Formats: sequence, structure tokens, C-alpha cells
Amino acid sequence: MTSTNDKIDALLKDIAGISIQQDTNTNISEASNYYKTRQGSKGVNFARLEKGLLLFIYIHETTKSILHSEIALWDRRLCIKMIKDGDCPKSRDQCRHEHETSYRQSNICHFWYTHSCTYGTKCRFSHEFLSISNYHYNILTNTDNIVCKLIRFVRNFAGHYIDSAIKDENDLQQLHKEMIVLMVHLVHHLSPKRSNSIDHLNLFLEATTIKQLIAPDSLLKELEKPYNVPKVFLESSLNFNTHWYRHGTNKCSIDFSQMSTQFITYFNRIFIGFYEGRLKSRGAPIAWT
Repeated sequence: MTSTNDKIDALLKDIAGISIQQDTNTNISEASNYYKTRQGSKGVNFARLEKGLLLFIYIHETTKSILHSEIALWDRRLCIKMIKDGDCPKSRDQCRHEHETSYRQSNICHFWYTHSCTYGTKCRFSHEFLSISNYHYNILTNTDNIVCKLIRFVRNFAGHYIDSAIKDENDLQQLHKEMIVLMVHLVHHLSPKRSNSIDHLNLFLEATTIKQLIAPDSLLKELEKPYNVPKVFLESSLNFNTHWYRHGTNKCSIDFSQMSTQFITYFNRIFIGFYEGRLKSRGAPIAWT
């Protein structure tokens, strides 16, 4: 039987095009890089995460209905007949796949879409999504989709995380750091901001948390590198009642520069909406003008 980890590996390589990187590659950033040279940063308690978690609850809940059908394409939840022909002989209630999509691609390989094609490059049907921008407005690249998965993970973490399930203190501390650095990446790459400034990070995340990281100039430079994220963060379902995270877990590299302009523009608006609805009235200064 194929293990869960094997399925995750196949999904990441096939859908997301994410290459597994060696830790020795200095062009790939790690969470530990963000805590170098800072004193008193060994202990990171859960309170440092809370402001960011509330932000991503808002972001996920605000965007999930709009992005649902676009995410469904990348997650392989759509009915292949709807994609190919725009019609399925089964009703929505009878078909076990989703019908709600405007996306059409008549030459798509059915078996590639279900992760079962054995022909590879010899297949006469397409093994990629074509002309997505003709049908979708926001999620246009593999990286866009992966970032959506990370947002979903942070939201689920916020709602279901139980710290007592992580028995090892070293695992717990490393998990807190991984969560903080992940949220720093998401805020940095998705929110509007001024050049050469970390004001947007201090606005949307806990300022004391940002102070625990490396110096601002080094931080901004590090954030431009591809980032190694724990693969477990990309699982579609996690049992937060178990010891689900362990220090040294397998990771995969996310290059945030591969996000589409449309995706970034969409999330810029979401962050602005959060600022205007939740932060502006409290006197928080704007961070992008």
C-alpha cells in the first residue's frame, strides 16, 4: 500500500513542480536562518503566533468561496468530463467529483489528471493545464496553488492546534519558529508594502515577534530566497491530536517569486481589506504608502 508520505511526494512533484532541495544549498532559506545572531530567541511561545493566526483565519475565510473552484482544479477534485467536454452524463448528486467549473481543456490526459498515466512524455494527451488565464482570475501557477495550501494549513492550525499533543519540547519550539517564519513569508509576499521596509510585517504580525528575527536588512534579503517548508504543512488533512510534527522532518522548496501577478494583486486587496476593517480604527499606520 502506498504510504501517505509517498502520496504527498507524488502530489508535490506532479502538481506543484516543487523540487526537493538539500539543506546544504545556501540559496534555499530555512527557518533557522531567521533566528541567527539574535539573543534571547531560543524560546518562542505560542503567544508570538496569535496575531498572525487571527490574520490568516480572516484571509482564509474571506477567500475560500471565491477561490474554491480554482483550487478544485489543482487539487484534482473536478470531474474530468466537465473539463474535457463541459458535460457529464451523471448528475451532480451522482458524480463523485465536482461539476462547478468554467475551465475547459479537451486534450487533457484523463490519467495524468488522476495521477495514473504511465506514458510520461510519450503520451499523446496534455500533461499540463493550458490557457488557465482564459478561465481563472487568481490561481494561475503551481506556486499560487501551493501558497493557498499553506494559507489553509495556517488557518487549520489556528483552529485545531493542541500544543500538548507535541510531547517533545524541541519539536514544539521548532514548530513555533516554523509557523512564524511561514507567516512572515506569506505576509511579505502577499501584502502591499514599501520597498526596503519591514513595516508591513510589524503591521500584520506581532512586532515583538519580528524583533526576535535577524536584522531588517538581512531579513529582507533572506525573504527573497526560495524557502524550505515542512512537507507536512501541505497535507490536506492532519490529525492535530497526534505528535504530527517532528524536528528535522522532510521539507520542500517554495519559490515565492513564481506566484502570478494576478494572485498577488488579489491578495493585496484582501490584506488592505483586513487593515481597513480591523487595524485602521485602532490607529495602526498604513505600511504601503
